[in-house]
Amino acid sequence: MLKVTFSFIFGVMVCVLLLFGVRTVIPTLAGSDNLSGLSENTSLVDLLPDIEKIYRESLTAPFKKAESKIYDPEIAEFYRELMDKTGLATPDGGTN
Repeated sequence: MLKVTFSFIFGVMVCVLLLFGVRTVIPTLAGSDNLSGLSENTSLVDLLPDIEKIYRESLTAPFKKAESKIYDPEIAEFYRELMDKTGLATPDGGTN
């Protein structure tokens, strides 16, 4: 048990020292000219996926699938109006 406790404390100390070491080195590299060309070409916004599009598609996909299974024209019309009113339909009003 003493060995495990000592290993845990030693691991925490190494991680803290590593974080402080990285923290002191990174700001000095941020101002150098070597990285300025890289930051102009790549940005984090370009690397992130379009979360809003993914969320909207995952929200509306089950409703669109259910709409394709409705064969009664009156119920289909009611369902389309309901989707338009709730904002679940696509902005152009069509289904994909």
